[in-house]
Amino acid sequence: MKIVATTTQAGKEIDSTYADFLEDSGITFVPRQRRSLDRIREQEQARGVIVWEPSGPVLYLEGNKFFFHPSMAKVRITAYRKKGQPDPLIEACQMQEDDYFLDCTLGLGADAIVASFFATRGRVVGLESSLPIGQTIKWGMKLYESDLTWLQEAIKRIEVINCDHNQYLANSKDNSWDIVYFDPMFRSPLMKSQAISPLRGAADYRPLEPEAIRQACRVARRKVVIKERRGSNEFARLNCSKVVGSRNNNTAFGIIETM
Repeated sequence: MKIVATTTQAGKEIDSTYADFLEDSGITFVPRQRRSLDRIREQEQARGVIVWEPSGPVLYLEGNKFFFHPSMAKVRITAYRKKGQPDPLIEACQMQEDDYFLDCTLGLGADAIVASFFATRGRVVGLESSLPIGQTIKWGMKLYESDLTWLQEAIKRIEVINCDHNQYLANSKDNSWDIVYFDPMFRSPLMKSQAISPLRGAADYRPLEPEAIRQACRVARRKVVIKERRGSNEFARLNCSKVVGSRNNNTAFGIIETM
């Protein structure tokens, strides 16, 4: 998938942060030259265009606009902070403040943010195989600013790596993470959402491979956690020892204990 980057119509120069983004991502920069995004896509034969805004990259793909925003993570953490409402992911993982948490399917980054909020003395890494999604989230997180200190700190603790989880896991040391997490939900989304529409065109739809789960079990000190549709056959296919989740929720978590 070819993606190019440009400036806003008013943008004239590439600042140092934008230059760092271009070097990090390897995405080709094309001057705006007063062209519309449709014209840029046509002339550059690109599927998508990233426009660099002061707040970070904005991805335009297949008629949709996408940028980083911690909307669902903020809602979930706020529900915990104000109402003491347990978060299903944290409950499934039995998250501890010093946990090393590897999110193998970062996507929007909501689960990684929630995990980071709870793992204040640990480490949270998010892997994303899609170049446009990974770079939009990575640099959006880097540049995101909030008056909510707890949210800002949780986001800034996350390390985003734009790579395939199969390769990353294969190269990881034994017992190097407490929890290895997968959320391959893009294959069959449970809801229609304007926020995630661009991701459906850029996401990796491959089902999880048994070898990836085997490697995850090797590197996870405590457990491997897989989020899927409630009642999914994936839990049995991937040899989850138990499945947890509320009957009132469309999703559930498959657990493989590795201790």
